[in-house]
Amino acid sequence: MIKINLNNNKDRITSIKNYFCDAAKEFMELMSYNYKQFTSPVLFMSGLYILGIISIIRANFLYVDDLGRAIHGYRGWNNFSRYISDFTATILHADTIINDISPLPQLIVAILIAIASVIIVFVISGRKPSKLALIASLPVGLSPWFLECFSYKFDSPYIALSVFASVFPFLFVNNYFLFSTISILSLLIMCMTYQASSGIYALLVIMICLKAWNERSKTNKDIIIFACISAVSYIITMILFRILFMKQTPTYIDANMYPLPQLFSSFLHNFSSYIRIACDDFGLLWKFLLLFSGVMFLTRTVLYSKRNKTIALIVSIIAVIAMCTLSFGAYLFLQKTIFAARGMYGLGVFIAILGIYTVACEKKIFAIPALLLCWCFFVFSFSYGNALADQKRYNDFRTEIILNDLSKLYPDNKNKAISILLINSIDFAPSINNIAKRKPIIKRLVPKNLKGGWMWGYYYLIYHYNFNLQFADGWREQKIEEDGLELLLDTRYHTIKGNSEKILVILK
Repeated sequence: MIKINLNNNKDRITSIKNYFCDAAKEFMELMSYNYKQFTSPVLFMSGLYILGIISIIRANFLYVDDLGRAIHGYRGWNNFSRYISDFTATILHADTIINDISPLPQLIVAILIAIASVIIVFVISGRKPSKLALIASLPVGLSPWFLECFSYKFDSPYIALSVFASVFPFLFVNNYFLFSTISILSLLIMCMTYQASSGIYALLVIMICLKAWNERSKTNKDIIIFACISAVSYIITMILFRILFMKQTPTYIDANMYPLPQLFSSFLHNFSSYIRIACDDFGLLWKFLLLFSGVMFLTRTVLYSKRNKTIALIVSIIAVIAMCTLSFGAYLFLQKTIFAARGMYGLGVFIAILGIYTVACEKKIFAIPALLLCWCFFVFSFSYGNALADQKRYNDFRTEIILNDLSKLYPDNKNKAISILLINSIDFAPSINNIAKRKPIIKRLVPKNLKGGWMWGYYYLIYHYNFNLQFADGWREQKIEEDGLELLLDTRYHTIKGNSEKILVILK
């Protein structure tokens, strides 16, 4: 017969209870301390971010998915395993049917990203950051890639929440139990809001390890333990998400990874594609400042290193390459990944980390390239918002001309919807072509709301003007000739062919 020692069991239960109570107490003390330390920096950064996006708010541009959600009020994030986004939207919009409540979402984003930026600064430069260190963190939210996220009136708060969740655990790096537990919970939130943030956690882990090793503030054993705890927490989260929460929904992105023999080659292919696109996004000045910022980061690391200078340089170069690579997160390993700007904002966090660490140096001359790049991004945010406004006016103009012509050609189109097919697309507004001479990314950021071959290119035309039109489902361009459509109108802006059931608009 097995004897159970009740006293020992009670002692174990009491010990576990006390351990969790102490952990909870420490958590509350840390949060209280951090709250007091955060207030002024967060207000400062919130002001900068709100100022930076003021022209985006003023543009009042319905950005891609916004076109559908503003008209139909659907959420639909569950299809991408973004359950927290879907649930939180009902709270934010105070209804299960959501509608346009801008600029409230963008203001929330500015505050969340401000908090995330301050956390990153605290982790890298200490509890009393300078204003310059805070300014150096601006690429977290004002990099050209994250500006696309700000443009979404409906999705943006949940993207910002994923960024915040990725950096929040680092407030507790001095307590491994708290850090690991909060890491798992926070990373699950990240996975269920917006997975493009999946590399941010790794960036901060690498930077913390590099800083601790370079400054000898921790032993090598402690650094390895911290790295292992971080890696295990991350892996546990990914496994939990994959098994318990992730949906396999056919869409423009495929969450499946390649088989193991092909994994490395696919990783290299995706990474090289991301780097090539990022290089194409930047003009010559931005490339120079970014490269110079990287050089200053390495210089600052080596000059102030307490290690062998040669080894410090090698380790720093490896760390920079690793951070640059992992900024794209899990998307690097997917069979069908996303190359849109909103999937690349991890690069902005990488640029911010380089700048923050460089600015923390006593010789402020090292910080000049990073701060100049921040100024370029800050100025670009105004150009981008104004470009959205210009394109919106041009979209409206071209759409209204088409509908005006169709109303004359089909004056009795009330009871039966006519199928419409668009070929080609409208051009960019002239101001956008001017911006693109030095900042090519502008053409990736500003969408054309009137174009063929893309669902959202029809949405504004069909749903926003109460003209009885519908998508030409199953009607392909190669069948145009055999359909025997009559030429109805040929103008400077478009050619219209059609019959009583179908309309073909060839945009010029």
